[in-house]
Amino acid sequence: MFVSLFLWQSKKMNKIGWKRQPRLVLWFCSIVFQIFMLVSGSRSTTDQFKHTPLDDSQKLISTTPPVKLLISRNYVLMDNGIVQITLTNPTGSIAGVRYNGIDNVLETDFKDTNRGYWDTVWERPGDKDYTFDMFLATKFRVIAQDKNKVEVSFTRTWNPSINGTANDLPLNIDKRYVMLRGSSGFYSYGVFEHLKGWPSLTLEEARIAIKLRRALFHYMAISDDMQTMMPTDEDRSDGQILDYKEAVRLTHPSNPKLKGEVDDKYQYSFENKDIKVHGWICNTPHVGFWVITPSYEDRNGGPMKQDLTSHAGPTSLAIFFSGHYAGPELGVTLKKGEQWKKVFGPVFFYLNSDSGDNHHTLWEDAKKQMQEETAKWPYDFPESVDYPHANERGTVGGQLFIRDRYINKDPVYAKSAYIGLALPGDVGSWQYETKGYQFWTQTDETGQFKISGVRPGTYSLYSWVPGIIGDYKYNYDINVKQGSDISLGHLIYDPPRNGPTLWEIGNPDRTAAEFFVPDPLPGFTNQLFNDTTQKYRQYGLWDRYTDLYPKKDLVYKVGVSDYRKDWFFAHVTRRTRSKNYIPTTWKISFELPRVDPKGNYTLRVALASATYSHLQGRINNPSSQTPHFETPSIGRSNAIARHGIHGLYWLFNFQIPGSQLQKGENKIYLKQIKAGYPFYGHQYDYIRLEGPPQ
Repeated sequence: MFVSLFLWQSKKMNKIGWKRQPRLVLWFCSIVFQIFMLVSGSRSTTDQFKHTPLDDSQKLISTTPPVKLLISRNYVLMDNGIVQITLTNPTGSIAGVRYNGIDNVLETDFKDTNRGYWDTVWERPGDKDYTFDMFLATKFRVIAQDKNKVEVSFTRTWNPSINGTANDLPLNIDKRYVMLRGSSGFYSYGVFEHLKGWPSLTLEEARIAIKLRRALFHYMAISDDMQTMMPTDEDRSDGQILDYKEAVRLTHPSNPKLKGEVDDKYQYSFENKDIKVHGWICNTPHVGFWVITPSYEDRNGGPMKQDLTSHAGPTSLAIFFSGHYAGPELGVTLKKGEQWKKVFGPVFFYLNSDSGDNHHTLWEDAKKQMQEETAKWPYDFPESVDYPHANERGTVGGQLFIRDRYINKDPVYAKSAYIGLALPGDVGSWQYETKGYQFWTQTDETGQFKISGVRPGTYSLYSWVPGIIGDYKYNYDINVKQGSDISLGHLIYDPPRNGPTLWEIGNPDRTAAEFFVPDPLPGFTNQLFNDTTQKYRQYGLWDRYTDLYPKKDLVYKVGVSDYRKDWFFAHVTRRTRSKNYIPTTWKISFELPRVDPKGNYTLRVALASATYSHLQGRINNPSSQTPHFETPSIGRSNAIARHGIHGLYWLFNFQIPGSQLQKGENKIYLKQIKAGYPFYGHQYDYIRLEGPPQ
């Protein structure tokens, strides 16, 4: 019977035309695969595969169907009886994901190489524009196959003699997909390699993009308090484009409840440490599709680096690196002949469902699955020799103290400090590090920490402590070997300090979240962010400064003003009637009961972000032709425009001679001199004036 059905389907496809009907080809392969699964176990097309031993966790799922693999000329299908994934052969894109009665949860109106895919944006020195590359592979092979696991590889190899044109990306790419028995989803990871003698280039970003069915997925969830019905692409196309193309006011949405709201993909960004699970839910059948990131060891920029998650499309992303909220420094720049190899992922794509209609139920299940995946990291299933398993890694631990005699005469525990390993560099260089791996944790109440799952290599140990300015770096490089368990003992961080605190503004936590965030203009809101601590995600808040200070700039009086109410969250330019944007000067007024004219005072200015910023400071004379202190022109984080409360961290320490101050009232004028654009400016993290040493 099965043979007859196979022959009948083959004749039918011959009549239709295989090449002209890619959807029917995919459908036909799926039918054949179902027959194949009913008849027998699959067989690899190569004898060069590994068998994975059956451990205790796998014994628990031994009653579930085995993982099957079917390879045709144009497609590779993996099926474990729960999820079926169809990959294009040999290009390695995700053409289809079949689950719970849905033939394909991906958008079938798109080409099969444009539904789920890896991509990058790159350029070479001297290029006038960047190139968008979807990593379409040229070779497929089976890496491992047995009843418990299938791992397949799609590679593209760069050859200078063949691929030496300017349009060819000089990287070796290996995209891997893994399906495990009893798992409601699949994994993907990739290996990028640049070899000696190859040309220089800059990779601006790299990611996996998933385009879900537009007719099915309308509800997005990226955190406990960020879940909502989303507009469609058509809603956005019909809407009003605002100050930039990503921000759209919905004028005629298909869902009337969304009319008048502003949608912008940057409103849904999160920090690396918090991008753990996000996704979409379909009402009927009640199905969720989730992107789970169990580790950010492969991400650039450390735990605070922000990036995109999910957005209207419906689109889900796994972004490995980009310049978002940082600037071009966070891309990967490779010099001519520089050798570099890095593994990105694995990322888990998880699907769940139930018979009800409560989206919260699927969200909670996805969070539970995320916790399980995180607990299993580093995974034991990837076959690439470039991905070390848990027994091939090491640990580093110790205890961190803070020594600041103006806070306490004895060292105190560094509570909840972020502490991590990154490639060797200067103090704070982990923020800009892009080529290696980073491993971070937080200290406990007594400053103790243990960093587990560290890849073998040489690292520096870095830290920063909420409530304390500056960055810590351990004095020596740390060489982690397979099986290492390194104890560093007691570590002492001496934060920047010259004298006692005379006054301070803000809280040194590397964000501007504690400052005043205004309400958005009526008619330009996103209801998702009303009445939450994330009001800064609303659109157009930069222009609210002009509404609040139409003629005169902000004045802050130490001891009277409250930074939570009186210090605007971003030092931006002011809009004029002619819609130009001009510089703004903020004034800090403070009293000094006494002044040491021969002493040196210290003003510390920590910035949470900077975008084409140039800050000048003047003391007691706003008309002084020469500023008393200033920063260089800094920053391309774009955090203000992209609804961020921080970007890259900057700390400036200015010496102020006592002769420039006076007994009684003093004034410091802070001027953002770059203007002409609404998003130029910076966000303060913390400002502190210290007296002379005592």
